[in-house]
Amino acid sequence: MKTTANAASRRTGAICSAIAMFAMTPVTAQTLAPQTLGSAPLCEASAALLIDCPGTAGRCLVVGDNEEEASLFWFRLGDKGIDPTSQRQVALKGSKLGDIEALTGLADGKIVAFGSHSRDSVCTPQKKRQRFGVIDRLTGKSANVAVTQSGPIDCDSVFGKPLPDQPLIRSACQAIEAAEDAAEKAAKQGAKAKKECNQAHAYNAEGAVNVSRTEALDIWIGLRAPLLPHPAGKKGVDLAMLLHLRGLDAYAFDRVAALDLGGFGVRELSYADGWVWVIAGPPHDLGRKDEVRSKLMRFRSDLLGADKIIVPETVRSDLPSSSEGLAVLADKILVLIDGSKATKEQPDQCATPAGFVVLPRPASAMP
Repeated sequence: MKTTANAASRRTGAICSAIAMFAMTPVTAQTLAPQTLGSAPLCEASAALLIDCPGTAGRCLVVGDNEEEASLFWFRLGDKGIDPTSQRQVALKGSKLGDIEALTGLADGKIVAFGSHSRDSVCTPQKKRQRFGVIDRLTGKSANVAVTQSGPIDCDSVFGKPLPDQPLIRSACQAIEAAEDAAEKAAKQGAKAKKECNQAHAYNAEGAVNVSRTEALDIWIGLRAPLLPHPAGKKGVDLAMLLHLRGLDAYAFDRVAALDLGGFGVRELSYADGWVWVIAGPPHDLGRKDEVRSKLMRFRSDLLGADKIIVPETVRSDLPSSSEGLAVLADKILVLIDGSKATKEQPDQCATPAGFVVLPRPASAMP
């Protein structure tokens, strides 16, 4: 891992305790009843985006699968949520996008799909994951995609050189480099490094949202990992990061926002009616016996421009731990649940089907 000459000075740029905090009032949660989402090859639903239906009237939901590197899927929406029988697959013409974990829309109807930029389970870097693509408006069975290959995950590539003199950027730089250094050490152990790799909390982006109300871009990327140490030294409540994308010509950022998600990272982002909605979950992979519920949270998008820690309102705290897709409608909220890909023995059937839940949008959270 490349470490810049100014690493020592960056460490002095920790978030100062003078950063103010902003809190909202939580909303009561209810019991969930998951439904099956579509069928193979869509098994590991990992991202969602509301769009106008391709070639016809109505609203549809685009879904990314983190094991499908050359396809997206879409479904029609109805009064009861998603129509699981309406699944359509769209082939992406161009370079493959590994580990699609985030989708966001542009004013002209195009879609930006982001790879997670994460490593594999033993911390080996994955070039196909370090990409994002701008996809033409979906029509028919295929769509063109213009892919941009990202640079290395280090401060110079991510934030530019010289490093901007902003406390949050300097703190983010320190956290990212420290996590990537730990991941590099784990990777040298080879196949035995799964536990150490999982504990390294290497760079992993799992959300994207365009909060622009005009044709100009205003895209923020949400990180599942690493997290920022809390400026007040509170243990177990490290902060999640949102990184502001400079443009569509490179995977580079010019601003950082810090979210207090109770020690969780970002698993998905969505935008509606001036609010950014967040699925918050653990920064690491859970074991088969672990059952940690994810949270549904939200905050006003105009807080992204303030120099303060954002403390979102908790809307629900009972989402399945594998919740990875989110869409907010006028009267309901759709949450997609990751499954498991098909096996060689049964290639046409998901080992565990993807799912979804339809949540009522609380009256206090109506547009």
